[in-house]
Amino acid sequence: DKDDTVYVLDDAGRVLVYDSSGRLTKQWEMPEFAAGKPEGVWKLHDGRIAVADTHYHRVVLFNQDGSVSHKFGTQGTGPGQFVFPVTIAQDPSGFIYIGEYGDRQRIQKFTVDGEYVTEFGQHGSKDGEFQRPSGVACQDGLVYVVDAFNDRIQVFEDSGKFVRVIRLPEKSAPLEYPYDIRLDRNNQIYVIENKAARLTVIRLDGTIVGRYGRPGRGLNQFYQPWDLTILSDGRILVADTGNHRLVELTP
Repeated sequence: DKDDTVYVLDDAGRVLVYDSSGRLTKQWEMPEFAAGKPEGVWKLHDGRIAVADTHYHRVVLFNQDGSVSHKFGTQGTGPGQFVFPVTIAQDPSGFIYIGEYGDRQRIQKFTVDGEYVTEFGQHGSKDGEFQRPSGVACQDGLVYVVDAFNDRIQVFEDSGKFVRVIRLPEKSAPLEYPYDIRLDRNNQIYVIENKAARLTVIRLDGTIVGRYGRPGRGLNQFYQPWDLTILSDGRILVADTGNHRLVELTP
C-alpha cells in the first residue's frame, strides 16, 4: 500500500501482513479454505483489504484487524457472479476490477461496495478475449491485463473498450505465461512470467528495459512465481510461490 505495508496470501489459507523491512506484523485466516486457497489481494483506498476468494467464487473484504467487513458474489456466470476469481485491483477512482478464469474468462467492474458496473472479455484468443486474465493494473484511465494462456498484455479503457495489445520486439523472447502486472510512476510495466520464472520490465510501447530470473530454487531463480508488487522506493517484491518466499529486488 502507500505506506509500503505488504499483504500476502499463502497456501495455508492466511492473509499475512509485513512491514517494508519484511517483519511480520499480523496475520489471519480466511473464513473458509478447505475447498482451495485465494489468489488475489488488494488494499483498498478506505483501508480495507479485499481478497479474491478464488475457490469460493466471491470477494471477501476484511477490516484492518482481520475481521470480515462483508462479502459479495456467488458462483455463476451472471453479472456480479464469479467462477474462480483470480485477481483484484482498484483504480484511482475507487472502482474494483476482478478477473476470473472460469466459464466466462472476463473482467468485471464493481463499486467499492460490490455493486456491479460492467464487464468485458470472453474466452478466446482474439483482441479483447482472454484465456485466464490473471493480473490487472490500472493507471491513467486505462486497465492493463495479463492474458496468461495467450502470453500477452492487453490494454482497455476503464469503460471496458479494447485499446491494444502490447507487443514485444520481434527478436525478443516472448512472454511465457505472464501472471501478474504492475505499473510504476514512470509508466514502466513490470510483469511476472510464471512459466519462464522471470521478471520482465517493459515500456508502454513494448520495449524491454530488462529481465531477471530463471527457473530453479537457488539465488537469482524462481519456482512458480505468481505475483509481484513495487514499493515506494522502487524495490520489487516477487511472490516466489514454489519456493515459499518473497524475493526482494532493486530496480
